[in-house]
Amino acid sequence: MILSFDIMLVMKRIHHLLLLSIVIVVFIWLMFNWTISVLVHQRKEVIVPAIEGKSLFDAVDMISKFNLGLKKEGEEFHPDLPQGTITKQNPPSGMVVREGKIIKVIISQGSELIFVPSIIGETARNAELKIRKYYLKAGTMTEVYSLKYEKGKVVSQTPEPDSIVKKNTPIDLIISSGEPRDGVILMPDFVGESIQKAKKWAEENNLNYEIAEEFLPGSSGKIINQEPALDRILMSSDVVKLVVAIGSEYKIEGQPVEGEKFYYEVPQGAKGQKIRLMLIDDTGEREIFSNVQSPGSKIDIPLIKKGKAKIRVFINNILVEEREL
Repeated sequence: MILSFDIMLVMKRIHHLLLLSIVIVVFIWLMFNWTISVLVHQRKEVIVPAIEGKSLFDAVDMISKFNLGLKKEGEEFHPDLPQGTITKQNPPSGMVVREGKIIKVIISQGSELIFVPSIIGETARNAELKIRKYYLKAGTMTEVYSLKYEKGKVVSQTPEPDSIVKKNTPIDLIISSGEPRDGVILMPDFVGESIQKAKKWAEENNLNYEIAEEFLPGSSGKIINQEPALDRILMSSDVVKLVVAIGSEYKIEGQPVEGEKFYYEVPQGAKGQKIRLMLIDDTGEREIFSNVQSPGSKIDIPLIKKGKAKIRVFINNILVEEREL
């Protein structure tokens, strides 16, 4: 009987200890939550500023004034915002948060730039496929008569080949509708032809013409430039302007024709690269060098230019440099 009473007394004490332990744990938990709540609510409420479209530097400066934090969540290409600009934020601007809140942002990698491929001479169908392959899109298509290109072939494109554009830029195409009907006169391509041939054609078509001369070694008597351009429709009142190369040297006003050169050193690499140099001056655009060169080799090209000029350097058909002369 005494043993049974002792057991009951021990059990009662254990029960009291368990209840006391539970009360203590609950009290501690309530005190912890109350303390955290007090600490949190001591922070001021602030309005999230608009940092989309701001540079990362400016964004950090703005949110620091509100005692907020910043965390980069990722990056993405953006057609309009330059590299390092914030494109998205979370929470959004205008939301009320407490000081210390972390604002998550996405940073712009800039726009995706693409070199425009040459599709001149391609069929309209192949041109569209090639445009899409380069992550561009077909723009407007206009048909014109052409002496050079068969019906259905691309005569010209805008933007021009090797131009640098953004992804999804539309490429406008001029498509050949074949040779002109009777009575329509198109300007042929006389560049590289003799001046006698061009004069004879102009006289047969009752067109007036003007001839200018320009020094160009090795091309004496050949036409090096013309106006209007190839495939332009001519009226009886139009004047055909031809520039013919001469073999005797003369001086273009303000520009030396001797002594000026263009120097270029081919970048180092594992193998030879195709180097292409295009000279652009008052007479138009023309190729002055095209060849596969070994890494580190030097190119030294004498220049004959008219007016303000620049040279575009292409490596494996990619524009890498544009230098004013």
